[in-house]
Amino acid sequence: MDYRILFSLALVLAMLLIVAGCSSPDQPVVTPTLTPVPTQEPTTLPTPVPTTRASTIPGPVDTLPPQWPLSITVEKAGMYSSTIITHFDGGKGIVFVSRMDVRVTHPDGTILTDGITKPKMGDTIEISGTSGTDRVEVMVTMVSGETYKVIDRQMVYKSL
Repeated sequence: MDYRILFSLALVLAMLLIVAGCSSPDQPVVTPTLTPVPTQEPTTLPTPVPTTRASTIPGPVDTLPPQWPLSITVEKAGMYSSTIITHFDGGKGIVFVSRMDVRVTHPDGTILTDGITKPKMGDTIEISGTSGTDRVEVMVTMVSGETYKVIDRQMVYKSL
C-alpha cells in the first residue's frame, strides 16, 4: 500500500515538472554580431605648456564658521633660515578638522605642498622657502568635506 502512494506522488511530481517546463514561452536566442573596429594609427597628443606661472600674490581667505574657531600661525624660521613653519595651535573647532594642507609658492613659480591628516594641537609643518618673498596658503578640510583657505599671505625673508 505504501508503494502505491509513493509511486502516485512521484508520478504527480513528474507531471508537474513536465507541465512547468512546457508552459514557459519560447524566447528567441539572440546571438551578438561582432562588428570590426577600425584600426587607426596612434596619434601623439601635444604636451601642454603652462602659459602662466603660479601667482605669488595673495588672494582672499575664507572665514571659518563661528562655532569652529581655529588658531594657526605661520612664520619664516629665522635670520639665517628660509624654512617656513606652520603651527597648528588648535581651538574649539579642532575636533572638526580632518586635514590641514600648506602650499608654498616660491618667487620663481615653484610650488611645494605638505599636509597633516587629523592635526593635533602643537603639530607643525616645515616647508623650504627661499631668500625672497614666498606666498604661503593654509587650507583646512573639515569632517563635513568643506575646505577653507584660512591663511594666504606673503612671507618675507628676514635679513640683517
